[in-house]
Amino acid sequence: MNKQTIISSIKAEKPYLEKHFGVKEIALFGSYSRDEQTENSDIDIFVSINKPSYRLLMGLYAYLEKKLNAKIDILRKGPHISERFLKQIHKDLIYV
Repeated sequence: MNKQTIISSIKAEKPYLEKHFGVKEIALFGSYSRDEQTENSDIDIFVSINKPSYRLLMGLYAYLEKKLNAKIDILRKGPHISERFLKQIHKDLIYV
């Protein structure tokens, strides 16, 4: 799997993600966004959700992992993320 395949897959699913999981924004970041992935890399997803809950996040996680057929990590946008970390990943974010 490569960056373009991931972006295309997420783009195709975006209306479903918005309706069923309340996704406002979704972006790829990390090794796949930089084209530095290895066979052991997971897919890093940055997401903003209307009304976040544990149930919605776990549902989104399971749904994307199944659709992408790969291990993923989800980082939810919110006040729990430090400004320093946001600045660090900002250059890698590819919004879908």
